[in-house]
Amino acid sequence: MTEEKRNRIIAAVTVNVILLIVILAAVCIYQLVAIVRLNNLKKEIARQTEYYEAIEEKDRNTLDYYKSEEGLLDLAYQYGFVFKK
Repeated sequence: MTEEKRNRIIAAVTVNVILLIVILAAVCIYQLVAIVRLNNLKKEIARQTEYYEAIEEKDRNTLDYYKSEEGLLDLAYQYGFVFKK
């Protein structure tokens, strides 16, 4: 093997290793960005779930109130019903 051929092989291997490192680094960066984005999405969904559960609990309490006799009476007074004794 001549000196020139050996230098070409070394140069080719070096270029291929550098390309491989660049490609692997790009893939790692892409994966990290995807993981961060999905974690943020998970946090947002958890926050929205808590918000809607709080709304559901409030609405359930309101429904229970209006199902009671006191709630129905308050609602009747609100809409102008007058009851005579």
